[in-house]
Amino acid sequence: MTDGLRRLSGNEYVFSKNMHYSHSHLSMPITLSDIPPRIAQVLDNEEGWDFNIFELEAITHKRPLVYLGLKIFARFGVCEFLDCSEAALRSWLQVIEANYHASNSYHNSTHAADVLHATAYFLRQERVKGCLDQLDEVASLIAATVHDVDHPGRTNSFLCNAGSELAILYNDTAVLESHHAALAFQLTAKDNKCNIFKNMERNQYRTLRQAIIDMVLATEMTKHFEHVNKFVNSINKPMTAIEETNSNSEGSDCDFPGNLQNSPENRLLIKRMLIKCADVANPCRSLDLCIEWAGRISEEYFAQTDEEKRQGLPVVMPVFDRNTCSIPKSQISFIDYFIMDMFDAWDVFAHLPNLMQHLAENYKYWKMLDELKCKSLRLPPDFKS
Repeated sequence: MTDGLRRLSGNEYVFSKNMHYSHSHLSMPITLSDIPPRIAQVLDNEEGWDFNIFELEAITHKRPLVYLGLKIFARFGVCEFLDCSEAALRSWLQVIEANYHASNSYHNSTHAADVLHATAYFLRQERVKGCLDQLDEVASLIAATVHDVDHPGRTNSFLCNAGSELAILYNDTAVLESHHAALAFQLTAKDNKCNIFKNMERNQYRTLRQAIIDMVLATEMTKHFEHVNKFVNSINKPMTAIEETNSNSEGSDCDFPGNLQNSPENRLLIKRMLIKCADVANPCRSLDLCIEWAGRISEEYFAQTDEEKRQGLPVVMPVFDRNTCSIPKSQISFIDYFIMDMFDAWDVFAHLPNLMQHLAENYKYWKMLDELKCKSLRLPPDFKS
């Protein structure tokens, strides 16, 4: 696999093959008020958890990130915070979206838009709102938008095994996550028209940049358990202890205690947990959305296994062989191993009963398919019990 890395100077690399600056041939909105009525109608429901991102994908011809980004960023006052124009934000969103690969079945701009949607939803939860300041919110929204930019549809392990130039550049460590973060800032700085940071005061920009980088790097799964355990031990356990102490106190409103809320270290842990949960929230979506996402990630993994076999590389996910894979089993394992404990912990903090209900129902659905020896996303129409 060739990455198409092009060396620009002594210490700067970019992923040249897929760096796009030209505007889409589609008519793009200049501002939020220029969004076509049919798209605006779909976006009317974006504040709810059950928002259908695939409807937006279809109606925008696979350009959901620009439209959803304009709506969500406006609601959170991002342009005002950054002191940038809406036109600059629009240009930035276009450039970022153009550098997602529409050919990937899963890691494309629809996934980025979905993670942005989940991030915005989490930021609106009362306890989360009470803990984070506006810089944290803006960092979270930007990190969600760029967190998988230029993803090649292959895993870090594949890139390392293939001796990819990206893996060499990043010393086989958090290869993709490092690339997503670095490329996002390279793309932003490359053209003044889309540089949403150009009017920021230097120190504030450095703080924002560090927060964005930290969140993107937190999406790397090798540190999954470390991040979750730190969150549980530093946030949930002290919070629960204080709530129990105050449970009999009159006027206790269960707000996150101020001494914990103001700790920069704890705000960091909350932001990491927020983007981690947003990144893998598919099993907590409504069943139809959950099934669609499961199909998409499975197809991307099948394609990787196919390529590994063709190239004689180690097969890093042998269960994702399209000839033998049970998708229900793979979903059950993913939920058991990564999702259940993490969302239990996030729910304790952010209080998300609707997500936990979806998670329980979806888990039950995959279990039912598995018990019926069904290996696909749905029971065949002619199935007889």
